[in-house]
Amino acid sequence: MLALAIALFALAASFPASASASSRAQDTKRRTKALILAFERKDLQAVSALFDADATLTLPLSFTGRREDAAHFTGKTEVLAYVKNAFTIMGRIDFVNVKVSVSADGKESFVQANGDFTTADGRPYQNVYVYHFEWRGGRVVKGLEYGNPVTFCNTFGAPGC
Repeated sequence: MLALAIALFALAASFPASASASSRAQDTKRRTKALILAFERKDLQAVSALFDADATLTLPLSFTGRREDAAHFTGKTEVLAYVKNAFTIMGRIDFVNVKVSVSADGKESFVQANGDFTTADGRPYQNVYVYHFEWRGGRVVKGLEYGNPVTFCNTFGAPGC
C-alpha cells in the first residue's frame, strides 16, 4: 500500500512540471509567431521587445561557400541595426508557408518559411528561410538566420558575393 501511495504521489508531482513545460512551449510558439509578424510589419519596437539585451544573431551561410559566417551581431544594438537595415532594403516582407516548431521545454524554436518579399525599389525577392531561436525569460538570446546567399547576391550584389 505504501508503494502505491508513493507511486501515485510521484505521478501527481510530475503533472505540474509537464503542464509548466507545455505552457512554456506554447508561450515560445506564440512569441516566435509574434516575432515573424513584427518582421513582416517592419515593427522595430516589437522586434526589440522580443530580444534580450545580450542577444546574438548569426547568419551562418557565407557568400563564399566556405564554412564561415556571413555575419554575426552581438548585443541588441547590433542585432537591431541589422534588422533596421533589412527593413530599409526591403519594400514588402511577407513570409509564406510558415512552419513553427518548438522544443518540448520551450527553450528553442525553429521557423521554416518562404520569403515573398520585394526590394525597396520594387523587385521581387524570393528566398527560403530557416530561423533557430534560443529563448530565456521570454526573449531571444541567440538567433540564427539561414537564407540562401545566392538569392541575396543575385538580387543585391553585395560585397563578398
